[in-house]
Amino acid sequence: MNKQKFNRKKYIIKKLFYILLMAFILFLPLKCTSKLAKHYLYDSSYQNISMKFHWTLEWCDSPSKKSKEECSCRNMIHNYKKITNDGYLYSDNELVGKMVIINKPIFFNEGTTSTGGRISITDLKTKDICHFGSINI
Repeated sequence: MNKQKFNRKKYIIKKLFYILLMAFILFLPLKCTSKLAKHYLYDSSYQNISMKFHWTLEWCDSPSKKSKEECSCRNMIHNYKKITNDGYLYSDNELVGKMVIINKPIFFNEGTTSTGGRISITDLKTKDICHFGSINI
């Protein structure tokens, strides 16, 4: 009787271990798949890209060779009123700039500050081009 009880406990422990192992194996792909789906199915419109991520000025191309602190487009990412689906920036009713998504930000960079996203904004008055990188906060 004692041996039978011991075999039954051993059998139950093996089954529990097997169930936990299968749950882990089945759960792992779901977690990774959800991140992939979030990245590839994310609405990457200009409005969402500019609002959902934090951007820092990396460098500036200016016809008059201004430094990046003097570029007229450095604050445009925060100071526009409306952005169209084509990436045009409006301040009230005036067209002020054009945004171009170079690289879409990545959701998987949890260990680094950069998420790999790159955009450029062109000031249509001065022709300054500011390049921004997305960061984790």
